[in-house]
Amino acid sequence: MDARSSPGARGKLAVGVAALAMLLAGCSSGEPEDGEAGSGNDQESTVLREAGLFFGECGGVSTDELMALTGIRGVRLQERNSVGCRWESSLFGPHASFSWYRGSPIGRERAVVELSGRGVRDVSVAGPSGELTGFAGWGRFICEVSIQSNSDFFVWSVVFAEELSDDEMCRRVLALAEATVNRAEP
Repeated sequence: MDARSSPGARGKLAVGVAALAMLLAGCSSGEPEDGEAGSGNDQESTVLREAGLFFGECGGVSTDELMALTGIRGVRLQERNSVGCRWESSLFGPHASFSWYRGSPIGRERAVVELSGRGVRDVSVAGPSGELTGFAGWGRFICEVSIQSNSDFFVWSVVFAEELSDDEMCRRVLALAEATVNRAEP
């Protein structure tokens, strides 16, 4: 008898198949099958499924621009990939990141920020393709600005070395978001 036909192996296989089925069900699009009625606002659903603007590598912002717009110093690009970049100085120094979320709801991001106890306010950024909206979330030494573009959104997060007012921190991070939006491509 080989391992695949033993009772213990069949039980493990059944558990694995059940786990895979649950994982796939959790990853389903949530879209109705052909012939099924949809729920919610059809126009809103259509907009949320459209890809947003193309923001480019690192949000279209260089290390020098990042430091000039935020006032942080001594950061170096540590990580760069197709959906984000991370700049750091030292372990306890300032750092920044740009993250681009494709096909992900910005509301979930906002809920996480609110649940963390940070302050949150709505923001908007005017760009060549029109006005984009989102939110700023802040805490001691940190501000994050999240901007939505159709079904996508991006987040600029900056941790400052010196304590600044919430307004000043978020004004600087919003400048990064404005640069990203103004350099985006359709």
